[in-house]
Amino acid sequence: MLLVDDDEDARAMYSEGLGLAGFAVTTASDGEEALSKAINGRFDVIVLDVAMPKMDGISVIKTLRANSTTQSVPIVTLSACSDNRTRAAVVEAGGDLALEKPCLPAELEAVVRILVQRGKRIRDRQ
Repeated sequence: MLLVDDDEDARAMYSEGLGLAGFAVTTASDGEEALSKAINGRFDVIVLDVAMPKMDGISVIKTLRANSTTQSVPIVTLSACSDNRTRAAVVEAGGDLALEKPCLPAELEAVVRILVQRGKRIRDRQ
């Protein structure tokens, strides 16, 4: 999975929690790095902050959805910016779910597990 957050502490906390839960976690610290890693790698799910430098999360989602390599990868946003307008923008851009920070690592783990399993079932049908 790819975890993207410009906040080093949040990135470390969520990465450690997901790693302890058995996920292989690759991290990125801004939108441009996220795009590069997502397009050049293979991820079952992407967890993405919305407010980031160089390229915001909404723009990252739109770019990933327009790319044939990443268009079907589940995307969860994790952001302190979680008002209705932001959540609507996430869904409009193609995000699968918008979570609010602070989010308990166990909650994020549960969401990631569900999306990974759903993605595997979809791939198995193809």
